[in-house]
Amino acid sequence: MHKTLFPCTLDFKEVNSPVLHVTLVLLSFMFTIQLQSQEPKEIILLIGQSNMAGRANLLDQDYQIVQNAFLLDSTNQWLPLKNPLNIHSSIRKAARMQGFNLGYPFVQEILADDFIQPIGLVVNARGGSKIDQWIPETHYFREAIRRSKTAIGDRGKIIACFWLQGESNLNDKDPDYVNYFEKLKSIIYTLRKELNNDQMIFIASELNKDRRENKIFKKMLDRLNTEIPHAASVKSEGTSTYDGTHYDHNSLEILGKRFAVKFKELYIKQNQVL
Repeated sequence: MHKTLFPCTLDFKEVNSPVLHVTLVLLSFMFTIQLQSQEPKEIILLIGQSNMAGRANLLDQDYQIVQNAFLLDSTNQWLPLKNPLNIHSSIRKAARMQGFNLGYPFVQEILADDFIQPIGLVVNARGGSKIDQWIPETHYFREAIRRSKTAIGDRGKIIACFWLQGESNLNDKDPDYVNYFEKLKSIIYTLRKELNNDQMIFIASELNKDRRENKIFKKMLDRLNTEIPHAASVKSEGTSTYDGTHYDHNSLEILGKRFAVKFKELYIKQNQVL
């Protein structure tokens, strides 16, 4: 799946010394094993619309590479994780729009106590997208599956999916967002089936919108905690936006840490049962 490049352009056939030839072969093998050991086996998929893509400005400290964390890039290679995370999305909007993403503080929180190492992220969000564009068999859904399966390869596993979407659906004529919830259930169960993990954790974030509709939307998302196994929602209380829709940098930091807390809770519960 992932290309492993030996950092040497020397053709082994051109090496006259048997000892040097064997040495180079061994070095190549060791380099391959080292890269494979760094490839994450536990992977998390991040999908949704613009708040999942991340629209907050990147600060100087956000450009630091996170050790023991990896991001699947647009050429199907694992790269050391660094911002902007949604830049490699196969369905994203313009590159200049991709900003700070909640996956960054999430990973920092997870790695702070060596909870999972190494960890991999597949980030494939699209700003302005509606849930109808994410239901099974749509292009966005198929791309999430395709990139996830690429990330899994022979040894990996998608252990969780994080969802942040809904702004584009707040005006739907959908009392109590019943239809939305049914579509979300379909997304969850189909992801689990296609990615061969019926216990894949699914966590969705609330929106920060001062509207009556959003209060109903939050109640709908809260159903995840009681009606779908291995699923939960993350509260938006105490967060803010910079334009009435998009989470600001500090709020994405808060959400990333809340995702980490909820993820740890579900992950530990799963493994205690097992």
